[in-house]
Amino acid sequence: MIGTADIIKYGMIMTGIFIMFSSFWYHSVRKLTVNLAVVWEILSVILIVTGALPVLSSWTYHLSTGTGVVMFFLGAVCLWGGFQFSILVSHLAMKNRELAMQVSLLMQEDAEMTKRLEALEEQVREYEEKASVRN
Repeated sequence: MIGTADIIKYGMIMTGIFIMFSSFWYHSVRKLTVNLAVVWEILSVILIVTGALPVLSSWTYHLSTGTGVVMFFLGAVCLWGGFQFSILVSHLAMKNRELAMQVSLLMQEDAEMTKRLEALEEQVREYEEKASVRN
């Protein structure tokens, strides 16, 4: 017979596997940055190891059925919220990097236009000098 402790342990293992695949997938479709993907991979390995090793999961036998179920669902909601927050932070970081590249390109274009403007101003001065000499 499967008890509450076994359900929690198997749930931790399955949650760890799910987080591992999700973080890898979100990183591959460029919705999660490398640093956050690594953090989630480490968290998923910790969950899998904690659920798989009896030494680390012995605390689950001291929980009542209701407490175990509530802890499992509360943990799942917190993990989901943290994962969604990580995706949001990654999205903002990627947008920030994109904006920095655009600003860099605009600054380069501004420098080129300033050089052109200075060259045109020099030509205007030379023309004005020639025109003033003729008069």
